[in-house]
Amino acid sequence: MVRFSDIIKNNLTKKQKAEKSEKAEKQSSSFRLSDLEELRLSRDSKPAPIKAAVPKPKKETEEIRKIYLSFQTYINEVRTSILDNKSFKIDSVLILINKIINTPDMINELYQSSIHFSHKEDYAISRSINTLVYALKIGQGLEYSKAQLLELGLAALLYDVGMFKIPESIIKKNGELTGSEVTLIRKHPEIGRDILSAFKENYPWLSRVAYEHHERENGQGYPRGIKGDEICEYAKITGMVDTYEAMIHSRPHRKAITQHVSVKELIWSKNLMFSPKIIKVFIKKISIYPIGSYVRLNNRAVGMVIHTNEENPIKPAVKLLFNGKGKAVTEEIIIKLSENPLLCITETISIDEI
Repeated sequence: MVRFSDIIKNNLTKKQKAEKSEKAEKQSSSFRLSDLEELRLSRDSKPAPIKAAVPKPKKETEEIRKIYLSFQTYINEVRTSILDNKSFKIDSVLILINKIINTPDMINELYQSSIHFSHKEDYAISRSINTLVYALKIGQGLEYSKAQLLELGLAALLYDVGMFKIPESIIKKNGELTGSEVTLIRKHPEIGRDILSAFKENYPWLSRVAYEHHERENGQGYPRGIKGDEICEYAKITGMVDTYEAMIHSRPHRKAITQHVSVKELIWSKNLMFSPKIIKVFIKKISIYPIGSYVRLNNRAVGMVIHTNEENPIKPAVKLLFNGKGKAVTEEIIIKLSENPLLCITETISIDEI
């Protein structure tokens, strides 16, 4: 049997242990709109260069795809076990997450590829995987140690297992949910906590993240209405990513919101719903125009964001889909806005508009 402690012994150096201790002592700072302005940079600042959008080698792309499919298979197995009231193991997925953390740039590669590999027919599966990837990016932004990233990644993958116990007739219902249906759905954090309590001896944080991922900074979350430092930081990260994932995907009872609008709503929640510290890191790592966003440029051309720019979030790299006259672009043309000062994004558009 693979033990979590055995994995982190190999990952955690003395320096990382010191960093972990220092991280635990840091206080959360208030998020201000000026922080967002700092990310945008001034007009007079020289745009920060970003990596060229070079197509990935087929072998490398296939490896990322296999990893994504491995996560899909695992979550499907977990769901089947839960529905059959059987136990499941986490050894295999623990090794997989550890491999990602220990492979340079793989977290970012998974993030960039997730829009292509998502399991569109089964949102419950893709949501768990995307939450894992987004959470790890935020963990990197918070300068988590490898041990902390492993803990966060495992929790972010399994945080929503309680939803597997909610009848699909409710989850996939068209139209407004009844009061009793809403009440049942709101029980999934408690259900998830009970399921993951089976791992409490070796992985005590798993059940806590599942139980607290719908708690909010201002105390207006559920199931207990706790707030601020009472909420586990892993649950704060997972809860924010879970909210973002829910906003950008269509449900039977509501349409998706574009990524850009979703990010703006998270920003404007400020200190109310989510931790200011985590919001700030989310903006930097996921960006104002996340990968997969469809945008229109000031020359009327339409494209999709394929690379973000952490130093200047409003200047990502865009793959052109239609030129300024509305004609489809057949060849691959990638514009790095940081190197084209006369071009800028004027608006985001939905897939339906495309």
